[in-house]
Amino acid sequence: MSDPSGEITNVEDLMGVLEASGGPGTQWYRGHSDISWQLIPSLARKREWIESEILMLKKFKQNAIPRLVGPPTGEWEWLFLAQHHGLPTRLLDWSENPLIGLYFASEFDEDADGRFWILRPNDLNEKSSPGSPGILLFGQDGLLDSYLPEAAKSGTPTQPPVAAVAARSFGRIVAQSGTFTICHRSFEPLESVHTGTFLESYTVPLARKAFIREQLKTLGINAMTVYPDLSHLAEYVRSEF
Repeated sequence: MSDPSGEITNVEDLMGVLEASGGPGTQWYRGHSDISWQLIPSLARKREWIESEILMLKKFKQNAIPRLVGPPTGEWEWLFLAQHHGLPTRLLDWSENPLIGLYFASEFDEDADGRFWILRPNDLNEKSSPGSPGILLFGQDGLLDSYLPEAAKSGTPTQPPVAAVAARSFGRIVAQSGTFTICHRSFEPLESVHTGTFLESYTVPLARKAFIREQLKTLGINAMTVYPDLSHLAEYVRSEF
């Protein structure tokens, strides 16, 4: 799956897309402000990051403790914390809220069209792990443990990406209705996995991004609500004056 199915030029278009693609089954959403970006986790953007993944996580853990009220209780929580604060990881963020996906697709005017993605996580998992219990839960479904960095690098057979949810213990996951896909040893773009039959996408034209942002702002979707931290709060307040 590569070419977008159509355009989303306003929130009304989004509602039409959702009505047409809805039906039975769960859908997740993601937005790219540049249509050329692939569905790869941040770790895969540089070979050096892939090679240094475990070392980066160790360095993060070493220095994060003094900055935390309470440290994570397990490896998955450490990975989510690292992802939350911008460390490259093998996780790729999705949202259960289509408005969040549209926000990210229109967030920046980068001289490029945006792209709005729809993922059917049950379809992905049915192809990646036949017989798995639908959408997986980090920390509960044992087959996910092989996707932890040290396990994935241990020489076990390569496995395809899967879709999973996590306990919403961080503000950004809550604010963005966050869910995830996660890669194993291969970082092939998700749209190329299983020929992308579990995905749809739509173009968000550059010329319509500002208008879409204004519509989303009216609906309560803005930098202040999407990013629940003080820096984005200050940025949002400043933009209002």
